[in-house]
Amino acid sequence: MVDRRMVVAFGAGLLAAAVLPARAPDRLTAQSCPAPRATLWAAVRDTVWPRIAHRDGDAAWAHLEPDALPGQSATWCNPLVNDAGARAAGSSLYAQYCASCHGDLGRGDGPGAGVANPDPYNFTRPEFAGMREPPGPAVLYAITARGIDGTTMAAFPDLSGWERLAILAYLMEMPGRAAVQNSRAWADTLRNRRQESRRQ
Repeated sequence: MVDRRMVVAFGAGLLAAAVLPARAPDRLTAQSCPAPRATLWAAVRDTVWPRIAHRDGDAAWAHLEPDALPGQSATWCNPLVNDAGARAAGSSLYAQYCASCHGDLGRGDGPGAGVANPDPYNFTRPEFAGMREPPGPAVLYAITARGIDGTTMAAFPDLSGWERLAILAYLMEMPGRAAVQNSRAWADTLRNRRQESRRQ
């Protein structure tokens, strides 16, 4: 005997498939993200996250140091990277907290750039797309949580974990579509640079 509830549920599923339009994938930010929920990022106290040091400059990516990241966070990806609403919120937060140094378009040319040494980072560089891949999200989260030692990049204690991840999700669009689509290749490039800088 067929359970009537199963028939009703199956029929509702067919109706939804026939009537509701399929959601088109976001080709710019398509990424599988089995990361923990944003609330779990927020649960990691800021004092636990390492304070990244700027030693040899961005050319060597010396600050990309996942070894000191807490727990398994070096394997996490940003759970908000595919969330259009979060990226929109990240855009507003970026304008409020980041654009004064990094510039409206993320090119490192904001009004505060003239007094910063080293210069604020240019997020439109194609290799920055590699930071979409682990451990990039956790490293960037550590930077927003604790700042970068030896630079004008300060911590943002007033931001929640969700807000930080929303900003980072927005930043990940800045290298452009082609770079984002090749984020894994750029991540490999960054790993190679990090290994080379360690050998020197």
